[in-house]
Amino acid sequence: MAAVHYSPLSTALEDPVTYKEASALLADTGHPASPGTVARWVKEARQAGQDIPVTRSGRTDQVSWSIVARLHRDRTAVKLRASAAW
Repeated sequence: MAAVHYSPLSTALEDPVTYKEASALLADTGHPASPGTVARWVKEARQAGQDIPVTRSGRTDQVSWSIVARLHRDRTAVKLRASAAW
């Protein structure tokens, strides 16, 4: 009989990152975002009806890095369009 091995790490997401890890990865893009900003983006996207899974490991939320990268792309594009002199 096989033993069940419980892990504190979430496996529901293919590419899980915490908000802090996502912020550190975004720092290299030239358009950094704080962990609080990333959390706000996820919260606003979920409130707008987007299906963004958020898993909790202990007291830390984890989200998909792919989704965070897309949210960052969309927010950065809006910011750049707004600052451009058309």
